[in-house]
Amino acid sequence: MSNKIFLDSSVLVEYTKGTKVDLFEGLVAKINLEKCISQVVLSEYTFYLLIIEGGKAPLTLKRDNAIGGIINQHNPTNFLETMSFLSVKESIIPLYLRLMQDYNLLPNDALILATCKLNNIIQLASFDTDFAPACAGEGIQLISQVSDLMP
Repeated sequence: MSNKIFLDSSVLVEYTKGTKVDLFEGLVAKINLEKCISQVVLSEYTFYLLIIEGGKAPLTLKRDNAIGGIINQHNPTNFLETMSFLSVKESIIPLYLRLMQDYNLLPNDALILATCKLNNIIQLASFDTDFAPACAGEGIQLISQVSDLMP
């Protein structure tokens, strides 16, 4: 059994907002469980971090030249470095496109699921219910609450 779990940005965003913190805290408590993210999750998370901490739309923050100040004040480096960063190669493309077709997934969700598959990760932590049919069809356990975690 894999000791890795992939964290969708929804888990990180809800934790940062201070809502639905139980799942992330439960994952952190499992010290032998490697928490993984990808470039897609990094991008989605920091996009929402700007909204949460900046209180405005990211394009407004960009226009106001406020992004640097927000990142400086709320730097997520230490938080994000507690997770393993997974990269992918061009071999992801056919799998990614198949997942979009088979499960009607949006691009980022298909990239996340394809990354799990290519890295033999059988658990995906997410509050996004769009993953449910695809995870079931691809043999990946969707974790949306602490009680879903494998012992």
